[in-house]
Amino acid sequence: MNRVSLLLILSLSVVSLVRAEKFDLDVYAGKFDSIPIGVVDFVSTNEKVLNGPVLPWDVIAGDLDFCSKFTVVKSKTYDSAAFLSQSAGIYIDGDYTLNGTTVVLQCYLRDVLSKELIIGKKYKGDIKQMRRMSHRYANEIVEMLFGDRGFFESRIVYVKAKNDKKAIALMDFDGYNSVVLTKNNVINIFPAFADSANILWTSYLKGRPDLYRGSIYDGNYIPFVSSKGTESSPDVSPIDGTIAYASSKKGNLDIYTCNPDASNVKQLTVHYGVDTSPSWSPNGYQMAFTSDRSGNPQIYIMDADGANQRRITFEGKYADSPAWSPKGDKIAYMAMDERGKFDIWTISPDGTNAVKITQLSGSNEYPTWSPDGVLIAFVNNAGNYGDLYVVKPDGTRLRRVTKTGDVKMPDWSDF
Repeated sequence: MNRVSLLLILSLSVVSLVRAEKFDLDVYAGKFDSIPIGVVDFVSTNEKVLNGPVLPWDVIAGDLDFCSKFTVVKSKTYDSAAFLSQSAGIYIDGDYTLNGTTVVLQCYLRDVLSKELIIGKKYKGDIKQMRRMSHRYANEIVEMLFGDRGFFESRIVYVKAKNDKKAIALMDFDGYNSVVLTKNNVINIFPAFADSANILWTSYLKGRPDLYRGSIYDGNYIPFVSSKGTESSPDVSPIDGTIAYASSKKGNLDIYTCNPDASNVKQLTVHYGVDTSPSWSPNGYQMAFTSDRSGNPQIYIMDADGANQRRITFEGKYADSPAWSPKGDKIAYMAMDERGKFDIWTISPDGTNAVKITQLSGSNEYPTWSPDGVLIAFVNNAGNYGDLYVVKPDGTRLRRVTKTGDVKMPDWSDF
């Protein structure tokens, strides 16, 4: 199915917009850090009933709970007492109509006390797009209540590692709909989103680590940057698409940048140490990177042209994989303690406020931020198994996303 058809299938229409005089969304949303909201099972408009595996009310409830901005109160039917006992002043219900492989989904946000409609949305599409439609409605709720975009249609690219095979794979933010993008039976590592349709990564397809660029839609890919050395850890500026990466084409691993078409290559670091893992700031003016110039790998920051290089981490004997928050206020990274175990830390760009945020056993590695900067995803490695987790920057709302044991090196897409 092409992208135009998909957009048509997911066409959106407003059912109704009624502001109840007794309920003010702005006032309600301003009362809570995590908004209490009820979610009721949807009902069928005909004799055809959804039996799973995708139930839209479960997907919506899961989305709202996942993003940490809501406290979800689930109920099979409307239950004002249950909602109000947990301070939920609003709730979501809905209905659906099945006709062959087509489904019409209607979602309503209501006032708990009066049951009056606050806003409704209608979606129509193939039943295979039920999860996508449910994500779309959860995004509407986030934007309505917070004025921010929801990330429920974002995706995560990662290394799918099994034994000595490492493929690039893609999954929805919540771990569903995983698909392998590279099927070349060689080592593929360090994936990163180039834009909404393409990714960059390091592949040993020609026997050495070169950068490749490929589509997330058709799986086609082409060489991007190659040399006789190592090309690795690409990251893309959110402002103009300039690509930062590490290269040893001159013998030492340094940070370089290039245009989205691989032209205009510039070397930013020239140092006897190993410089790698660049991460752009959200304004595109700076980047964080890893360097062992002080003896052990630590996190450094420099301007986008390579000027003003300075070290910001001093905790632990090994720090790596910086990831700059979309909000610009924190950099997440992994740091090794005296036991040889990695944990996820955050630090302010000026080098203050270093805080360890993970406590899981095993090693916690490769942080990547949600598009809104509210969550950090990372991989917890226990033995040969690696699974994706998410956590808030203050260490709360920890949850496990995958149970496949084959996840490495995640990169979370933009909205």
